Amino acid sequence: MKGKVIVITGASSGIGYQTAIQAQEQGATVIFASRTAEQNAEIKNVLTGQSLAKNLDVGDEASVKVFFDFVKEKFNTIDALVNCAGYVNPESLLNTSLENWDTTLRINLTGTFLCTKYATLLMKRAGGKIINIASTAGLTPRPGWSAYAAAKSGVINFSNAIAEELKDYGIKIFIICPGRTATPLRKILAPNEDPESIMQPKAVADVVLTCFTKQAEVLEGQPILVRERF
Repeated sequence: MKGKVIVITGASSGIGYQTAIQAQEQGATVIFASRTAEQNAEIKNVLTGQSLAKNLDVGDEASVKVFFDFVKEKFNTIDALVNCAGYVNPESLLNTSLENWDTTLRINLTGTFLCTKYATLLMKRAGGKIINIASTAGLTPRPGWSAYAAAKSGVINFSNAIAEELKDYGIKIFIICPGRTATPLRKILAPNEDPESIMQPKAVADVVLTCFTKQAEVLEGQPILVRERF
């Protein structure tokens, strides 16, 4: 990881934050990206080297373009992108409004598309890695979570498609599908669940960091399930 420049979205909490911390500890320069990253005191207190915090609304193309223009000006290129920004407001089918549906897909799926597109423009000359955080909710039935499940299923299939498309640029795509993980999103999905009884964000971050190794390239372009047996 030493000397690598990595963009991590959703880096203000949960899996994104833990991945950013561990990547930085291993010598990477990390751009901690979230809607309020620049105002986040916790992020500011952990920055080292050339790492920085930068505001980004992944579902807004203008915001994404400004963000990657900044990254290009600052670093010229990046070595990796971790798409971890997420949103959920679980409701049954009949109670899910079009606004809720649109917001869920815009942040989870469209945000992954936009960040991947603009990151690829920076990475296509030298190659790199894009790691998309999906969910087991995109692989198995989730009654009451239809919008979230649809978005995460979309992330998985979008990732499968671009894994083939981006081979010519030397860009490798990894798809991480965590199970129950003690994150702020999980708290919304299962408010009565004891967070100590389920997988912790660091366990998922460990797998994300493994994707940067040469040995992990046999897992490229396919869903990687990350879940603990309890």
